[in-house]
Parts: sequence; C-alpha cells; structure tokens
Amino acid sequence: MAKKKTNKSKVSVKEIGEIAKATVEQVEELKRVRDEAKDEIIVIEDKEEIKKSSTKKLIRNAIIFTLLIILTYYFIFKKIDRKGIQEAIKYTNLWFILAAIVLAAGNILFEALNHYRTLNTLGEKVTPKQAIKYAIVGFFFSAITPAASGGQPVQIVYMHRDNIKYTNATISILIQSFAYLTMMATLGLVGYILNYDYISNLGFIEYFFFIGVMVNVVIITITLLAMFSKKAAQKTINLIYVIFKAINKNKADAFKKKINIQLKEYHDSARVIAKNKGLMLKTFLTSTLQLISYHSVGYFVYLALGIKHLNYLKITSLQSFLYLSVSVLPLPGTVGVNETGFSLLYNPIIAKNYVDSAMLLSRGISFYLFVIITGAILVILSIRKKNAK
Repeated sequence: MAKKKTNKSKVSVKEIGEIAKATVEQVEELKRVRDEAKDEIIVIEDKEEIKKSSTKKLIRNAIIFTLLIILTYYFIFKKIDRKGIQEAIKYTNLWFILAAIVLAAGNILFEALNHYRTLNTLGEKVTPKQAIKYAIVGFFFSAITPAASGGQPVQIVYMHRDNIKYTNATISILIQSFAYLTMMATLGLVGYILNYDYISNLGFIEYFFFIGVMVNVVIITITLLAMFSKKAAQKTINLIYVIFKAINKNKADAFKKKINIQLKEYHDSARVIAKNKGLMLKTFLTSTLQLISYHSVGYFVYLALGIKHLNYLKITSLQSFLYLSVSVLPLPGTVGVNETGFSLLYNPIIAKNYVDSAMLLSRGISFYLFVIITGAILVILSIRKKNAK
C-alpha cells in the first residue's frame, strides 16, 4: 500500500509541474497579448487625436510657415542684388546642380534605408517603397511644424496604417532619431573645431552653436538613461512630476502616464539594440552618410557657380556647424534663421553676389524644393487612398 501511495505521489507532482508550466506559458502569452492590445489602444487614441486636430494644426502650421517665408523674403531676399544673382545663375553648371539635388534626396533616402533595415529586423515585412514613404512623411511634417515636432507622430500613424505594430514603429523611429541627433552633434562639433579661428570672429552665431550642443547633449543623455538605466530614468521622471505637480496637477498626472508608456518604449528599443548591435552600428553609419549628403549640397552649388577656392571639407564642416546652431530654434524648417546664418557664415569668404546666389540655390534645393516635392507626393498618396475606398 505504501509503495502505491509513493507512485501516486510521484505522478501527481509531475502532473502539477506540467500544469504549472502550461499556466506560466499561458500567463506570458496573455501578458504579450495584453501589451499588444495596449499598444493598439494607444495608436487608436493617437490616431483619433491626430484626426480631430490635424486639420486645425495643418492650417495653423501652413499659415506660420507661409508668414515666415514672406518675412524671409521681405528682410533677406528683397535686399539681395537681383541683377548680380541673375548674372551668376546665367552661367551656372546644371550638372553640378543636378548632383546637389541628388545629394539632397539622399537625406530622405538614407533615412528610408534605416527604417527599412530596422523594421525588417523586427519582423515587419516592409518594402523599400514603404520605407521611402515614411521618410517623406517625416521630412514634410518636420519641415512645416515648429522644432520639427510633427514628423515622428505622423510617421507612426503612417506605419500603423501599413499594419506595422505600434511598438516596432516607435522603436524604428527612436533608433533613427538617436543615431541622427548623436551624429548631428558630433559633426557639428567637428565643424566648429576645424573652423574655430574663423567662427570665433563671427559674433553671436557662436552662442547659438553652444546652445545647440547643450540641448542635443541633454536629449542624448536623457535618451540613454531612459534606454539603459530604468532607475535613473524613473527618478528623473518623478522629479519632473513633483515640479510639474506644483504647477498643474492634472497635466502632471497626464504627463507621468504618457512618459511611463514612452519609457517602456525606450526599454524595448534598448532590448532590440542589445540583441542587434550590428543594427545600431549600421544605423549610425547610415545617419552619418545622411548628414554628409545633406551638408554636401552647398559645395556642389558653389561648384555650379564656378566658386572653386573653397575645398569640400571647409564647406561641409561649416554647414555641419550651421545646421547644429540653428536646429535649436523652434521655427518650422528654421525658415529665415537658416538663410541669415548662411549669409553671416559665408559673407567674409565669398563675394556678395555669389553668397546670395549660393544661399538661394543651396537652401532652395535642400529645403524648399523638397518641401514642394514631398508635399505633392503626400497629396497624390492621399487622393489615391480616397479613390481606392
């Protein structure tokens, strides 16, 4: 009898172990489904918010953007020597202009490559065409919104429309942004160091550069803490929450809820980076090429105008410095400020009529032309979507 009891006891323990194992697996599966459901709810809420306010925001941003262009024309373009520009542009080498347009397009295409690589690594079946669409969306909405704040949220919505999981869409954008900001700050610092003697005599533009460096260092540091140090990130959030709570409790609670969701996204990104170190290295290299391509536009514009006394390194390093200096200003596309900075930076080393021509062509190709192109593409995509329904 005793022997039988022992056998029964052994069988019972084994069964209990199997049941426990199955239960744990079911709990894990339920957690995964719950997290995915939460992500979907967040996306639906975000999409509804965007849908409700998108028309108003788009109209408001379009008005601000148009006003800035008008003011830029009045204070900058109106004062330039039109005859000198016409004379300079008359002899412009169109092949170099074409090269500048291709390099400006590289700014979008390299970002598309990053999204394509990351999303496919995460198990999403993304085509090159879709990846280019996401980069176009990012460029256009960043260009027309203050501090480029509109690009990323709209990118997530477009990705989700293509049945990409909210978490994966967010991870792709976070990794791209982190690499881009890091390399933007790095190239900007290199540009400052290489041209220190020249830049230090230009006056107040140097102060904007230091502000740009500080802002980017803070953003990069916070991003790293949020990704890799949960305790430090939570302490920082709690400190901000306490300060915010003293000002407005309701907004502070909403802030804490939203930031905790974002913190989870950062941790998800960290796990992806830890598992795919090669992915992060490739993203950094691609972002470096993206920025170099963008900063090279000016050099080819100068070649097109026949300006050959400035070497490639000089121009691209100065452009890197200027880009970081104006990036901190909360203006759509840094319209007006970029043009002013361009003139200040190159007036001492290039003839006046050539500076104006170079500024118009360089800024026109790298920014205004692609705002028009990307905007037109998005309008076409929107019309096709409506017709498909």
